[in-house]
Amino acid sequence: MRHHPPTGERTTRRSPGPAIPVCSDNEWDPLEECVVGTARRSMFPAEDERMIRATMPREHWHRFVAGNPFPADIVDNAERELDGLSALLESRGVRVRRPRPVDWTELGGYTAAMPRDGFLVVGDRIVEAPMAWRSRRDELSAYLPLIREYRQDGATWLPSGVSHDSACLLEGTASPDGDWAINDSRPAWDAADFLRLGEGIVVGQLSHVTNRSGVEHLRERLGPGYRVHLLEPDDPHAMHIDASLCPLTEGLALYNPDRLTPRRLRHTPLHDWRLVPAPVPKHRTWPPLYMTSPWISMNLLVLGPEHVLVEAEDDDMCALLEELGYRPLRCPFRHVQSLGGSFHCATLDIRRRGDRPG
Repeated sequence: MRHHPPTGERTTRRSPGPAIPVCSDNEWDPLEECVVGTARRSMFPAEDERMIRATMPREHWHRFVAGNPFPADIVDNAERELDGLSALLESRGVRVRRPRPVDWTELGGYTAAMPRDGFLVVGDRIVEAPMAWRSRRDELSAYLPLIREYRQDGATWLPSGVSHDSACLLEGTASPDGDWAINDSRPAWDAADFLRLGEGIVVGQLSHVTNRSGVEHLRERLGPGYRVHLLEPDDPHAMHIDASLCPLTEGLALYNPDRLTPRRLRHTPLHDWRLVPAPVPKHRTWPPLYMTSPWISMNLLVLGPEHVLVEAEDDDMCALLEELGYRPLRCPFRHVQSLGGSFHCATLDIRRRGDRPG
């Protein structure tokens, strides 16, 4: 069953053509162009202790200090994996763009390996997220040449318009919406806390990096043609929804059974979807998961109605996708996962072939 926009929202659709540089409204239409990140010069993000304790694996808390680069072998292998992903996508006819290298040591930054975190593509718009981490305040610099090019070609660029001050988010008490690390003093949201379901629907969550004023900021940026629905995963360490829910196509999604249940989703736009529990990931020790739980295995990229990108060693996920009628494409990505994300985080849809608001 399709979810139709309420009266007054735009309902006309047209298929993208060569003149439309940016066009993506869901997570599953055939992928035509995307940005793939770069791991070069990635640094452990030096964030407030409250933030690190709320979001990072305990055994790695000590690493998140200023001026601490990820191990060189992890970064080098991650860059090779990102290059391999780019080659795989190009072999399937996807145009791949890459950000420019940035010296994150000088900027006190983190990485340009995860473009999904900072930008949300909705229709023909690229929306900049006012991210909560101070280590990400300069991340736009890696993508500026691409943003300028897309703007010149006719895409709409919506800068966050929010101060990059992150210190205020950690002052005083935490959020009134729960035991989140940030308060509600200025809008904050990471784009990876939201997923696009088509028909003007976006689902997301409150988290340690997304507050309620950030959700309202996103609603204002998208305008009346879109509805933003908040889900409520049971995740005290919540930071990015794409390891809790993975839409595969309209009406079908994988969910993290440790965080979500069909019952929790019954009053959401996914109430009549087929919801399939993702396989429990196997424990691993190398390469380390410095920044995520093993559920990073759910961070997949759908290329279209047949193919889904899966980490090369994840036999259980491949088997499940095959049962669901997909052809998983195995791609080595464990070192990228060490940097804090997987296929969904390390890419940004620019254009998918399908209908869009017109």
